[in-house]
Amino acid sequence: MKLRPMPSLSLLQTFEVVARRSSFTLAADEMCLTQSAVSRQIRALEDQLGLPLFRRLHRAIELTTDGRQLYDSVARGLEEIAGCVAGLRSAAETPQITVAASVAFSYFWLMPRLERFTARHPDIDLRVLATDQKVDLRQEGVDVAILYGSGRWEGARTHLLFGERVYPVCSPAYLRDHPELRAPSDMLDQTLLHLDGGGNIWGGVDWRVWLMTQGVTGQPVRRGVRLNSYPMIVQAAEAGRGVALGWSYIADQMLADGRLVCPVDKSLQTREGYYVSALEKAADVTATASFLQWIMGEVVEAASLA
Repeated sequence: MKLRPMPSLSLLQTFEVVARRSSFTLAADEMCLTQSAVSRQIRALEDQLGLPLFRRLHRAIELTTDGRQLYDSVARGLEEIAGCVAGLRSAAETPQITVAASVAFSYFWLMPRLERFTARHPDIDLRVLATDQKVDLRQEGVDVAILYGSGRWEGARTHLLFGERVYPVCSPAYLRDHPELRAPSDMLDQTLLHLDGGGNIWGGVDWRVWLMTQGVTGQPVRRGVRLNSYPMIVQAAEAGRGVALGWSYIADQMLADGRLVCPVDKSLQTREGYYVSALEKAADVTATASFLQWIMGEVVEAASLA
């Protein structure tokens, strides 16, 4: 199709700003030009078209009938062009999402499974933010969060992954060296491994809470060991340094592998659970939706193999 001669895009863009702002001065400020430069461009456009586009009034301008007709067409055209360019750029960019989770969840549950996600979605650039600090989905740069709690977070779409049980764990060697460890009250005479700085991600469950739920009210006889990272707690337990609290989504597999044992078969069933969460407005974005679908499928598969 042969195109008819038409004004340059730069003149039409200047015209759109002047018409929208109804002011040469405001248009000049928006475009970082001088007022005289804007005025010259509008005059050049009017000369090319052979008709006036504005009425110059005292300290004001207004569109003529022809100017209004041209403005409607130019505004629609520029909007369509901008939308098309944005779509092309979006299609060319690699989809990227950031998933925030606790250090323990990232290390023990998420990372061993991520290879299956990347194999299924090689086009998605996935970033894992491992943090034991409180995560706010509204903060910039977090698309999905694995949160422990009730599942009720304002503005978020949440799906329960699993509930949680907490029970004592130690190495097989530690249990052999402490055959007296048979009941919850026997924990008071053991070296207990404590997690410091876990914050809300653990729902407030620690040794004091676990012992209270088992009816044990005394104080530990031995000095415990305090660490600020749950992976370090697990390593210490495996090395026979003491008894730790095991969270089932981590410890169940370690018991099955024989790396840890449960010296006292008493668990605390928490009232809350782990939820995968995304803001409502972001949950249907293709990359985010793909991750949500994948992680829920992983939970279903893990449950079927349990």
